[in-house]
Amino acid sequence: MKKPKNYKWQKNDGTGTMSRHLRSEHGLGPEGEEGAAVADKLNYTGMLLTCPAQFIIADELPYSFGESSNYEYFNRVALQPQYRKVPRNTLKRRTQQSYYAYRGYLMEMFRTYDGRVSLTSDTWTSTYGEPFVCVTAHWIDDDWLLQKRIICFEAMEEAHNGFNIKSRLVSCCKNFHLVDKLFSISLDNATANTSAMQFLKEDPSIKLVLEEYGLRKKVIALDTPTRWNSTYKLLHDAIAYRDVLTDMYNESRATDGQFITNDHWSLAKIVHDVLETFDNATHIFSYVYEPNIHMVILECIKIICTIKQTSLANPGAAVKRLLDNMKVKWCAYFTEFPPIYAIAAILDPGVKLEGLTNLLTFYYQQLDVQFDVPYYVNNCKRILERLCEDYGAVIQPQPVGSSMGASRFGILGPVLKKSRPDGSGSSSSSSSSSSNIGIGEYLTYQFETEENFHIIQWWKNHSSKFPVLARIAKDILAIPASTIASESAFSAGRRVLDEKRSRLSSESIEMC
Repeated sequence: MKKPKNYKWQKNDGTGTMSRHLRSEHGLGPEGEEGAAVADKLNYTGMLLTCPAQFIIADELPYSFGESSNYEYFNRVALQPQYRKVPRNTLKRRTQQSYYAYRGYLMEMFRTYDGRVSLTSDTWTSTYGEPFVCVTAHWIDDDWLLQKRIICFEAMEEAHNGFNIKSRLVSCCKNFHLVDKLFSISLDNATANTSAMQFLKEDPSIKLVLEEYGLRKKVIALDTPTRWNSTYKLLHDAIAYRDVLTDMYNESRATDGQFITNDHWSLAKIVHDVLETFDNATHIFSYVYEPNIHMVILECIKIICTIKQTSLANPGAAVKRLLDNMKVKWCAYFTEFPPIYAIAAILDPGVKLEGLTNLLTFYYQQLDVQFDVPYYVNNCKRILERLCEDYGAVIQPQPVGSSMGASRFGILGPVLKKSRPDGSGSSSSSSSSSSNIGIGEYLTYQFETEENFHIIQWWKNHSSKFPVLARIAKDILAIPASTIASESAFSAGRRVLDEKRSRLSSESIEMC
């Protein structure tokens, strides 16, 4: 940035236009009565305040950073010789202005948004014992991009019970005009959250689309006693240093004869290979800016298939006991999938109704559990039909044929293509009741999906052919498979509210 030239003028000599121009465009003005020299300072009302404020918030720095002599020296020498320190209170005010301006933009955007929004929420207690509640909003915008915003990060001084959590959720929804736009709310399986959902159902001001259609709420098992993905990472690193760890441990236990043997490492490798599937699924379920709800059933099938195959390949008592315990824990959460996961899978053109039936049949065979798959799938189909009727449009069929590739599904590709034992396949999904609203055509339509298939882009490209289903897919695919978005906000909260910023008020923490 070039240093502006100096100008001279008198207050009453008819140069008002020049004076106003210098003040508004260059931040310059007369100095003293003589008006001989331009004030050697910049205008701290524009981007010179907004940019440092955004920089401090994004990098989680204290407001006093603007008063740093080193930061001033860097700006004066490298960027702008006229730069001066910005007081912390000035930065705080500008941060507040930017925050409330963007908050107002979000409120107005949600007010005019014609789609549905899904929420995640959780509570957190800071290092200093201050309780907070976080609410994140997830939706797919008009450009078919998955969006996530934290719309509430507030101090919660009242007790963390179901009624108070419900009250905060309702207040947040009202502030952001989401009362009649909610599609789902994802919480972890804490007792208070379960109670909050019951209170929410009874609140007349909130209407959840998923509850309206009889769908069970998603309960994500986050607080399990055993973190299997953490165990995988531990074993992954340990196996790489197998020889070193064996020598060190055996030397330290030479007196009592308790040594690490090859059998121990063989067991560790078996557990590692099983947990690798869990770790891959954890990464997929942690997506925030990519859709993942349609992949939940697929990843769960991969996990239980790995457990079953490992059990058959390793009949030893130790491995069998370990895998049996894992299977019991698994069945406590995933004996029956919430219908929203199945509907999201149906909206995957590589799965659809027949593929879902085949996948679930295979899943329960691997799980050794009796389950009425046809009834469950038909129930999901009826819910999707009701959603289509509610979204209200008529789709004229346009027969187009192509082949469906299943390479992106890996080992489950043959399962998806398999014909059902009763001889009924895709023809069962083209009922007359659904063909009038586009479901039948979509289910019988043969699509070609590539290895780098992206489901949101696919529905964007086919929105003109299936406008109703595309609108439904746009809302359902925005639902997160876990509450990782809220957990990430709490991780940022721990960094923001550290020993150097312990005096931040709850309002400032929400802006940060």
